Amino acid sequence: MKFRSRRLLAFPLLLLLPCSGSQAAPPLGAEAAKRLISDHTWQQQQAHGPGKVYWSWKADGTVCLRTEDETGKCADTGRWTLEGDRTCYELTWWGASAGRKSACFRVVDRGKGLFEAVQDNGLTLFEFSPVR
Repeated sequence: MKFRSRRLLAFPLLLLLPCSGSQAAPPLGAEAAKRLISDHTWQQQQAHGPGKVYWSWKADGTVCLRTEDETGKCADTGRWTLEGDRTCYELTWWGASAGRKSACFRVVDRGKGLFEAVQDNGLTLFEFSPVR
């Protein structure tokens, strides 16, 4: 019985071993993040359901959020700043119910044109691809 209980205790540790050696990609530096953000539009990957969200980041520090349409009228607007390699934004109303009216994130390049906006706690805020 002792032998089996030791195996049971070791099993969860074996499941964690492959995860402990993996390294997350480092975030983009401040200059690379600025080049990706300033005067560019991103297409946000939707986690659930159809549709798309577009973020248009202007060099003057304004951001326009559009739903469904890459161009046209903004569904919401706000301001953004770059603090080192962290991008912070604040919109007027969009995302308030989900706690995303304002947030700060670092950009991580996942390759093949896909990026992630990663919060300080390590969680992905959203995935995106630059469209222009």
